[in-house]
Amino acid sequence: MNSSDPVVFCGMGGSGSTYLRHALERAGMTVHNKPDIVHHRHWVKQGRKAQHDEFARRADGFTLDSTGIAGIQHYLDQVSGAAATTAVLSTWAEQQLLRHTTRRRVVFLLREPAAAYRSMCDPDRHGDIAAQYGGPDSWYAVFYAERWRKTAEEYLALRAADWDVSLWAYEHLPDHARRDGFGEIVSQWRRSAPRLRPALAEETIDLIRTCTREVLEVLDIPGW
Repeated sequence: MNSSDPVVFCGMGGSGSTYLRHALERAGMTVHNKPDIVHHRHWVKQGRKAQHDEFARRADGFTLDSTGIAGIQHYLDQVSGAAATTAVLSTWAEQQLLRHTTRRRVVFLLREPAAAYRSMCDPDRHGDIAAQYGGPDSWYAVFYAERWRKTAEEYLALRAADWDVSLWAYEHLPDHARRDGFGEIVSQWRRSAPRLRPALAEETIDLIRTCTREVLEVLDIPGW
């Protein structure tokens, strides 16, 4: 990796962000594990102290000095200034907050939304969260589709604003990573099959794809 390495990565659940985090660590990076997740509604209701403690735990001791945009900006600046340090983020992209900070290089990791949702709802991953809403074939699929769409829209907004952004599609991860100079982190990549059926009902698959169709057409990724 070189001086043009991205400051941060952004990944949706089910899109390979766990693999990405471990791969970056194997390449010698200190990787903050989605500390921004504490700004998701599930963590906000736990209160500020719980949020502060969890953020510091996920961010290798880094803290937020504000709950506003200034705090996000300061954190990203700290990560940028720390040698061999990066972060895999989630919530700030979904909440479309990155666009309000100083422009920087960002890599987005996304997977075809129905396949990503299916992966995230696996019982060995986050199936317990889906179960709280009634299982994968529930309105939870709409919540996920909205998060996916907003994350993709943040990528498109930053690209339109001439930020140095890249999109790595899960389905084409090795090619996209190598294109951007990260070939060494995909040497152990093993893509899993979507296995949408019978895990998801046809209505659920159609619902997710309908909710994300417009942005999918703009992204125009082969295989999606």
